Order: sequence, then structure tokens, then C-alpha cells
Amino acid sequence: MRWFRRLLALVSLPLALLSLNGDEFKLITGDVYRGTLSAADDDGIIVRLETGEFSPRIDWAKLSDETLRILLNNPRAKPFAEPLVEPVEIVPVKVKAKEIAVRGVTGRVPMPDGVKKGLLSALMTPNGLILVIALFIANLYAAFEVARFKWRPVGLVCGLSAVLPVVGWIIFLILPRTAVAEQENATEAAVTGTSVSVGSAAPSASEAPRGGAAAALGLSKTGGHGGGGGADGTPKVFKRGETTFNRRFFETQFPTFFRVVATEADRDLVIDVAAGKSSVVGSRVSRISASEIHFKTTTNQEIGVSFADITQVTLRHKDAA
Repeated sequence: MRWFRRLLALVSLPLALLSLNGDEFKLITGDVYRGTLSAADDDGIIVRLETGEFSPRIDWAKLSDETLRILLNNPRAKPFAEPLVEPVEIVPVKVKAKEIAVRGVTGRVPMPDGVKKGLLSALMTPNGLILVIALFIANLYAAFEVARFKWRPVGLVCGLSAVLPVVGWIIFLILPRTAVAEQENATEAAVTGTSVSVGSAAPSASEAPRGGAAAALGLSKTGGHGGGGGADGTPKVFKRGETTFNRRFFETQFPTFFRVVATEADRDLVIDVAAGKSSVVGSRVSRISASEIHFKTTTNQEIGVSFADITQVTLRHKDAA
């Protein structure tokens, strides 16, 4: 009988220890399951009760916060319980700031007597004077640009801007632009005034007597360009320095040479162009551009001459030397 009691005590001891180590799984409904965790998955947990039986599957949503925190210590239930546990609010601990003791400044160098403070005093320093001079030069440059843009006298605008900085050139900037009369080049005006043409009543070179072929040119001089070119039959000469050789000069002085077929009166006239050491004798102008002119010679050759190379242009009879 005694040995049976001892055997019963040995069997009941592990059961008693198991019951002491069991957890309480509380639900939000108030029910409590005592035992150990048997299984845990996405659908919930199963508890092994103290009686050795298994509880029904308990959904995660039915577990209380206290039970969820207990399950965080279980490796199998932690991945499922951790997202459901409300974070514990951490109250920050206020740390008292350390007071900084401000000490008075000692040993400061005193300002010398008689020194004034302000903008004018700052501008009278070397750096301030350099700044003032730079601003004054910028003011004059702005006045110069306004004078050019508004077609005003540069001296007037810059002078007023020197007396009234900024205000001076702003006044001219507001005023309307003045209309400047077109200034014609004196050389071009003289070229335009010198009309070189062949009179309709003038006899042809073939009908003129020998030695008077130049008189058959019928040249009339209405301006003071070059030498000769009168009714006495001498050739008409245009020299560099007295004439500006450009496209306008040839188009205004020799318009008949631009025709494809020359008239009866202009058939015996040629243009003798001296360009450096060479010369070109053209019977008509084949084409012209802003920088050069091309002549058709008496031998049907086309020769181009740059305006910059022309030193003299002579209108003469084709048989005159």
C-alpha cells in the first residue's frame, strides 16, 4: 500500500509542475483558457489545456492585448501577434536645459573720439570711394547707351547724367526717339549728280568724222566728278578718293550697260576698269553683287572685279586709247 502511494506521488508531480507553468489566454469576451500554446498560424491559436485536451481554434481578433503581449515571447506566435499589438506610447523625458551664463565683455577697445557713424562716413573710406567711382562710371555708360538708342546728343545726355546721376538718363529714356534726317554721303551725292548718258540726237561713232569719235559720245557733265567728260569728246574718268565704287555707283552711272542688248547709241561705248596692275575693258555688265562686279568683254569673256580693288573707272569709246 505504501509503494502505491509513492508511485501516485511521482506521477502527479509532473502534472502539478505542468499546471504551474501554464499560461492564461484571455479573450475579449471574458473567457480564459489555461494551458500552453500548441499551434499558431494565420487563422489563430490552439491551446493545450491543463486537462490534456485541446481548445478550439481561437481567432487572433478575439485575444486581448495582454494575451497578445504574452504571445510575443513565443517564437511561433510572434510573427502573427506583433502586428496586432498596439504600440506602447513612450513619454519623452524632459531634460532641463543647462543654463548658459552670459558674461560681460571686458577689454573692448574704445572708439576714437570724433568718428561719425553712417552711410556717408562709410562711403568716404577707400573702399567706399571705389564703389562710388564704379557707380558713377556705370551711370555715364548707361547715359551713353540711352543717347545712342534714343538718337540724342551723347554730350548732352552724359553731361546731364553727371549732374543728375540716374535721373538724367532716365529722363531721356522716357522721351520719344528723335527722327534723324537721312544723311547722304557727299561722294555718292556727287556721283548721283553726275549723269552719264548718250543723247538720243547724238550721231553714232560710225557717222562721226575721223578724230571726232569722242565727240559722238554725247556726254553731258552735270556734276563735278573726275576730269573731262564734256561735249569736247574727252573720256569720263572716275578715280578712287573722289568716288566710292560700289553697286549703287555702277547702277546709277551706267544703267545702259546692264541691258542684254545695247542700244544703237551705246554700242560703241565701253567701261575701262583699272584694278591694281591689271585692267578690264567691258562692253556690258553681266552680273553684280554687293562686293564685286562682272563684265562681259568685247571677246565675250566674263571677268569679275572686286570693288575694293578698283582704282579708276573710265567711260570711253571702244576705239579710244
